[in-house]
Amino acid sequence: MVRYNPFFWILKALIYFVDRRIQVNGGVIESVAYGRRDNRFWLATRYFSWRKFWNVIRVETQLRFAKRIIWGSPYEWEIDTTNICQLKCPLCHTGKGTIHRDQGVMDFDLFTKVVDQIKHSCLWLTLYSWGEPLLNQRIHEYIEYAHKQKIATIISSNLNKPLTPLMAEQVIRSGLDVMIVSLDGITQDVYEVYRVNGHLDRVLENLRLLDQKKLELGSKKPYIEWQFIVMRQNEHQLDEAKALAGELGVDSLVFKKVDFPHGEDDPAEAERWLPRQHPEYLREDPFYKPYQEDGQVCWRLWRSAVVNWDGGFAPCCYLTDKTQDFGDLNDASVKRIWNNSKYTTARGLFKNDDVPEEWVGCLDCSVYLGSSAAKHRGPVDLHLEPVVLQVNGNKTINGNRRAGGAEMLESEAIRGSQNGQNEEMTEAKTEKPV
Repeated sequence: MVRYNPFFWILKALIYFVDRRIQVNGGVIESVAYGRRDNRFWLATRYFSWRKFWNVIRVETQLRFAKRIIWGSPYEWEIDTTNICQLKCPLCHTGKGTIHRDQGVMDFDLFTKVVDQIKHSCLWLTLYSWGEPLLNQRIHEYIEYAHKQKIATIISSNLNKPLTPLMAEQVIRSGLDVMIVSLDGITQDVYEVYRVNGHLDRVLENLRLLDQKKLELGSKKPYIEWQFIVMRQNEHQLDEAKALAGELGVDSLVFKKVDFPHGEDDPAEAERWLPRQHPEYLREDPFYKPYQEDGQVCWRLWRSAVVNWDGGFAPCCYLTDKTQDFGDLNDASVKRIWNNSKYTTARGLFKNDDVPEEWVGCLDCSVYLGSSAAKHRGPVDLHLEPVVLQVNGNKTINGNRRAGGAEMLESEAIRGSQNGQNEEMTEAKTEKPV
């Protein structure tokens, strides 16, 4: 197995040593959630290539000098194949209905087109963002395609969709590397406080089915990570969760701190959700960005990129609305967008002597506004031009077509009806963001 290769142990030690000394905003290591760092390193080595390695070196070097035009490509990718979710989690923009973007499922041809462009640079591909990936009924095909291109794949699921043995087998055979399961309580009354509309028994049944199928197929993948967000209503169940994890056959249990929605700063919300008995799961500032973006430079503009289901290209998941996209992959290549005027403007925001010439979503972001460059520059008199959005319509939206989403959702609704989930799927299909 690759993780026992002495070369990678030496490489790991070197990365930790160098990262501590020339870090930006805590470095690469601190930008990975605690409890996942070791796993993510070994996952990257599973698909190691020198071409990917030197790309990381180039990107990190240019990040440390805040270069506006980058010679290299982002190495952390997020592709949201659907932005539909059947739950209404109160601290999620999808659950709150505050995302202004049409809903749908990414066209498979668009997905393969993007993957073909990023396969030589991508270390991790997370196939989720603001939706439930398993509501894309062909998600296993998307995973399989990326896997064949030697890309590490990760999904995060609330696991509330009823899985059949065939579905479980398809996910396992797809080559999926990591499945994060969001499960924040071990009794229904506690679980549903945050996972609104969720069914605990269904999640547990699905986990047991996946474990059973992995054994039958002799597969160690996907690595199942149980993510438990520690909150006020569930903090008394941590020990019981540890005991249950052993019974379910999950590979790890990660207790996670509460992450508030981007832009949230309401003390009442913090009081409602933050734990009281476990201060180790509190931040000094509860609204601080969890992945070390806050600081002198926002690393996301150099390291990572997000592709929404409709082809909208953004530097991070914080820029949720269609109007904040930096480009459209239906009309342009990754390479063309990566160093376009929006990207160079955004990167230039973190240099004191740069004067932004056009509005970008980063101007309203707390990461930029809290930087020394923003304080030095002062207010910027640039504003977003008014754009008319038709949400959940059948017409084009800012030049984007509904890329196959309606057809796939209709089929998925039929399948949901067969499993007693017609009401949930109909709601997911028709709900309009506010």
